[in-house]
Parts: sequence; C-alpha cells; structure tokens
Amino acid sequence: MEGKVDDKVVPPSTPKYVLDYPNKDDISVFFNYVKNESAMAEIYFENEDVEKLEDDTVELFNKNGKLLHKDGKRCDLMLVLRDNGKVIGFIELRLIQNSEDMSQLYSLFVSKDYRCKGLANFMMVQAFNFFVNTRQTQMSVSPTADSLAVYNKFAFYPPDLDDIGISDWFQKTEKERLDELEDSPSKYLLLDLGKESCKHAFKNHCAKALQNVLKFEMSKNLKEDLNINVLGWRKKASAPTLLSKSDLAVLSTPEANKKRKAEVEVVVEEDIQSEAALASGSDKKIR
Repeated sequence: MEGKVDDKVVPPSTPKYVLDYPNKDDISVFFNYVKNESAMAEIYFENEDVEKLEDDTVELFNKNGKLLHKDGKRCDLMLVLRDNGKVIGFIELRLIQNSEDMSQLYSLFVSKDYRCKGLANFMMVQAFNFFVNTRQTQMSVSPTADSLAVYNKFAFYPPDLDDIGISDWFQKTEKERLDELEDSPSKYLLLDLGKESCKHAFKNHCAKALQNVLKFEMSKNLKEDLNINVLGWRKKASAPTLLSKSDLAVLSTPEANKKRKAEVEVVVEEDIQSEAALASGSDKKIR
C-alpha cells in the first residue's frame, strides 16, 4: 500500500465522517481492532501472551483521549474517526517536551473496510495541528520496510544527517529518497519542522493529501481544543497556531523500549497501481 497518496476526488455522496476524541464506550471497539491486528497488538498489549491493554491506554480512554502526565511534560493524545458513530480509525501522538525524549507518532490505524480512501493521511494531517501547537518541531517514527514510502512522503528522514545533509536530502526526488531508505534502513526516522527543507516537503505533502477534501465534521470538544497547547492543558488557552494559520499553512478547519514501534495502518497508492495495508508505530522512547 505504500506509494502515492490517494488523490482521487471524493464524490458528493461520500459519507460525512466525524473526527472526535475517544471515550470509555469506544474501548471495546478499539480492543477488537488491536486484538485482530498483530501490529497493533504488539504496541498496545502488555505482552504477546496476554490480551490486556496497558494502563496508560485504558486511562487515555477514561480521559477522553487526552492524558496529560503529572509532570506536564508529556501528553498522550488520541483522535478517532467515526462513521455513523462507530470508530473506524484512530491516531495516537505522544507529545513530549523535555531534553531527553522526542514526540512520537505512536500509532495510526484504519479499519480494513475503509482503507484506500485517504483517511489515514487525513487523520495524520489533522493531528499535526496539536503537534504544531506544542511549539515542538521534532518527531520520531520507527518504520517497517512496508511503511518507508509513506513516512518518506511526510518528510521523515534518516537520523544521521547533519544540516547540510538534510538540505541535500530534500534536494533529491521522492523516489531517490525512498530508494536510499530501502537500501540503508534506519531503526527510526526523524521529522524536524525547524529545518526549512524538511518543513517545505512536509507542507507540500500535507497539502497534496488534502486535495481530495473529505466530507467531515469535528466534534464540538475537538474544535474547542484546536487552539490549545496540550502540554499546557491546565493553563488558559493561548492564541491559535493551527497549521492553516502558521507558517506551515497546511490545514483549513471546516465550518460545518519495551516494544518495537507499532505498525501503522496507512493507505497509499503507488504509480504502479499496487495497494496494500500498511502498519507502523513508534518505540516508546528514542533518545
């Protein structure tokens, strides 16, 4: 399923999806998705032999998708996509603000019946509003071989590049970058929106992913939080820094080390017209 993001025009009859926070009533659906996807089970179950969600994950649902840790330096954030109320996909970010650890794209998943519609790319772009609001610029992801194509498109790059190397990296074509990632795989990849060339590539891909504007709504609670730095959730909301209002200018808001990184279900298409399910996630700590 790696390759070109689904750029098909969405017909007017497309269902209206709702981007929302999860709640405790969604955990059974989430559990079934995790149980039936080995990649998700690897990240969300405490161990391979026991089908039991980790405490942090259960608490995340009890807290309606927003778990701010006591030190205020980490916030686990989950968004879900609904179709007629049912969760059909989810994305989790672990947003971290300290000198030792880096924010992570922790998991991304789309139900099999809804793949090849651009929904995973859509959720990923929307979730990055929250990342930008934290004023953080760096994020890590640990890809599998199958997931390299999509993270390459979202401007993730090898961690061993210096500033000149990063600039040179994004002078290459998308295919050239992917070939190098496949030939010399890295345990994890980085995204750094503080690097102009990286930001430019990221911005362009986000805009491309949203060309096929999906019919969707945001829940009331989610809309209210779009202006908030989640790492300062207990503080008064500051002025919004949505991607559509930041120098990234990507989005527009609609009016109406325990486990290997989870594999992420992402839907993409290659020019050779091959499609497959994609899974990838992130190590819990990358130092």
